[in-house]
Amino acid sequence: MTDYQLVKFLLNKEYMLQKELSAKLNEFTGKTTKPANFSAKLKREYLTFKDLKNICEILGYDLSIEKRK
Repeated sequence: MTDYQLVKFLLNKEYMLQKELSAKLNEFTGKTTKPANFSAKLKREYLTFKDLKNICEILGYDLSIEKRK
């Protein structure tokens, strides 16, 4: 699953629009990123780990890394 697919999956699960998430990320981080720029970042799969952590925090999910068995 790509970053884009993961974020879209979580947004659908939480009944949230990408535009809403972009606004909440701006509040959370104190930055001012336009929704179109956020959308382009998602589609290019240019999310940093910090971005993904912030998205999970906003949506109420834990991000964990586990060693494969």
